[in-house]
Amino acid sequence: MLKKDSIAFDGTVAKCLKMSFPRKRESIGIDNIDKKLLFYLQEKFPLVLRPFKRIGKDLNLSEEDVILRTKRLKGLGLIKRIGPVHSSENLKFKRTLVGMRVPAEKIGQTASLINSFSEVTHNYLRDDPEFNLWFTLICPSENKIKRIIQAIKEKSRIKTIISLPTIRTIKIKTVFQP
Repeated sequence: MLKKDSIAFDGTVAKCLKMSFPRKRESIGIDNIDKKLLFYLQEKFPLVLRPFKRIGKDLNLSEEDVILRTKRLKGLGLIKRIGPVHSSENLKFKRTLVGMRVPAEKIGQTASLINSFSEVTHNYLRDDPEFNLWFTLICPSENKIKRIIQAIKEKSRIKTIISLPTIRTIKIKTVFQP
């Protein structure tokens, strides 16, 4: 099943939830509580000693239920990662948006290759004949970015790739509705 990866930020140096949505979300069997949980994980993740207990209190669930549901959603591919996102500007890291022209039959394989790099924050498909698969890289140096792009180019055998380095951050928050 083809997945689109996305990322949700909360503030400039807070947390992140990397999510993957199958094309037909209704076919994956999530209920309204799962949808609320996904929202909490993106928007209201408490920075406390027992965050799942706090979320459970707000959703009328036990801590164990929240953890089990979160694991199930991760197993379904809806949650890729829960963890901190650090301000790349404050760390003096470099960012770039990369576009590729990928044949339809190679999208899944190429997306998996892209996702194998921890420096990739997210990737997504666009209905565009020039560049249809996009991803963002955050690295400590421009050299590292160049090496990763070159490795992806060689391993995927995709020739048409464009790198658009970040000049100025305009948007830092996106919330995805399941």
